[in-house]
Amino acid sequence: MAFVDTDSEHPDVPTFYNINSAVGFGCPNIEEDVKVVQFFLQRFFTLRPFAGEKPAGSMSVDGKVGPITRTWIHKFQAVCRRSKQNVLVDGIIDKAGNPENPNNLTSSISRTEYAIRALNAVLRHEDKEVYKTLTTNPVVPPDVRMIFLQIASQGPPMNYGSV
Repeated sequence: MAFVDTDSEHPDVPTFYNINSAVGFGCPNIEEDVKVVQFFLQRFFTLRPFAGEKPAGSMSVDGKVGPITRTWIHKFQAVCRRSKQNVLVDGIIDKAGNPENPNNLTSSISRTEYAIRALNAVLRHEDKEVYKTLTTNPVVPPDVRMIFLQIASQGPPMNYGSV
């Protein structure tokens, strides 16, 4: 299940929602992690700067990774790249950091920013009213709100920084 994580290099910067396992083609695709990624992608493509980039198809927040979810992940990464963010366009949202690489900002293999971090950063700044109220906001599906409630109960508390 997703969890609140702190920046490994700068623990004083805002926290972010991380996932336990990668989401995308050939990945573990744990249902709760997938739902968090799907919901975040839906929010991303409703934001004014990115709404025109919305991929084809209607993605459900159902915890299943099919062709639509994979397309949306790939499109998000491509939009990030065009926006000069150093995100790998591979159709996979990886967990930020791992035992071999405790740095949870950039991957030790590709040397690119973790897409889950980029997704959190955009939502924290561009969709702050929803991002700060994921446990109570009515736009968040009830089962996804429950995931965020579980995350909040496990701590640490979210630090939103100066959003």
